[in-house]
Amino acid sequence: MEQQGRRAIGRVCPRGAESYTWQEGDTAESIAHTYATTVQALQVINPGVDFATLTAGEEICLPNFIYTCISGQPYVVEAGDTFASIAARLDITTFELAERNPGVSQNNLTVGQVLCVPAKSDDADDAQTPAIPLPDDGEYPALPDDSQTPVIPLPDAGEYPALPDTPTRVCPSGYTLSAVQSGQSYADLLVQHNVSYRAMRSANPQLMPGYLIAGTAYCAPPSGTRQTCAGLRSYTIQPKETLDTLAVRFRTTRGRLLSLNPTLLPSDFSSGTVICIG
Repeated sequence: MEQQGRRAIGRVCPRGAESYTWQEGDTAESIAHTYATTVQALQVINPGVDFATLTAGEEICLPNFIYTCISGQPYVVEAGDTFASIAARLDITTFELAERNPGVSQNNLTVGQVLCVPAKSDDADDAQTPAIPLPDDGEYPALPDDSQTPVIPLPDAGEYPALPDTPTRVCPSGYTLSAVQSGQSYADLLVQHNVSYRAMRSANPQLMPGYLIAGTAYCAPPSGTRQTCAGLRSYTIQPKETLDTLAVRFRTTRGRLLSLNPTLLPSDFSSGTVICIG
């Protein structure tokens, strides 16, 4: 009999979500970080699951973008961010930020981690817009006679300037501006650009796995990218370079390189892999 609070292996996930097999050492926070989602979203899409008691081999559902932030919008933690600095930047309290991110350790934020923050509001802009008093009835100026209104000729067809064919979006250095093609799935994008799920999600939080719209612009990370380097520089490992030679080249230590690239194994530091450097 299935234990209460456990998800049976093979259970079908909601449309657009993906199944994940729990590994030894996994936690809700580590999974949320790796797959660019939130602990709150994991809890919502896996009702009744006790993440603290899951064992290797059990399956959970990974949320898509729709579930990432139930209200508000996602925010990707950058280098130097703290819970207090993010709250101050968004003009909210740390208590409100914590309420939107249950289960997140306030003192252990990592670069690339996704938090839920309030959605941008136009209220502040509206508050700064002065109200224009409307005149009383009868005080409106008379409209001009149509016969006195000059006619402005419109250009013939073909004289209008052509609209650009490329999507209007600026990508970080080294990234490629692309657009979703008709019929493409999220997995197709990952295979096409040879990048990890986390790298694509972090670079393009507006893309919704399972709900891609043809023509949507996105920034494709460099081929081989397993992670994004928010606030850091990226570097593609060249042939014959190793973890040891890279540490010497960038005047750092192997431990520092590994800490800057938490998703990589030491053996992953091989030719073609994109890494983050300080």
